[in-house]
Amino acid sequence: MPNKKYKFKNFEGQLYELSIRKPRKEHKAEGLCYPPKDGGCAKLLVNPHQNDDNYNETLLHEISHAFWWGASEEKIEYFAAITSEILKKFGR
Repeated sequence: MPNKKYKFKNFEGQLYELSIRKPRKEHKAEGLCYPPKDGGCAKLLVNPHQNDDNYNETLLHEISHAFWWGASEEKIEYFAAITSEILKKFGR
């Protein structure tokens, strides 16, 4: 994975920068999605030091926050887990 950053916009045009790096220890999380910034770039972090299944689920989880910021953590976790399972079963 040579480039560990990727920028994208959500439905509302909010710019996000995804960085593949471990969040700081005090967060005790495998990934983070920082709040949207009006006119600025919000950040996503995903810890690359996970097994493939957990990494993919964390990636889906944090990207989901970017698109559905107001959704509950429970809904985001469920969506990421189910989508990860579907990709594991049918992905290429």
